[in-house]
Amino acid sequence: MAGTKEEATFKRSPDVSFDEIDYRNPMDLKNAQESMLREQFVRIEVFKMVRKALENCFRVNGPNAFEECRDLADKYLDMLPNSRAQGYMGYQRNDPSK
Repeated sequence: MAGTKEEATFKRSPDVSFDEIDYRNPMDLKNAQESMLREQFVRIEVFKMVRKALENCFRVNGPNAFEECRDLADKYLDMLPNSRAQGYMGYQRNDPSK
């Protein structure tokens, strides 16, 4: 079948927030915890990809790297404060809605 696109389908769990769950229901709590951790791990992997691209840009451009890689460096510095996984316990204990 030439000309048809195959789409990859991935099983994805729903995004759940601590704001909309009942803390007495263990399944809701577990889903919210996993959702928050998954979001943090995705953010970390994106940060790693930007860092790898920045390293490659510096390697390729040599002496002109400071000018050529400026946009990647700015993006890397913007992502730096949020690059660590913090877990869910701090947010779960200090949930503003409860």
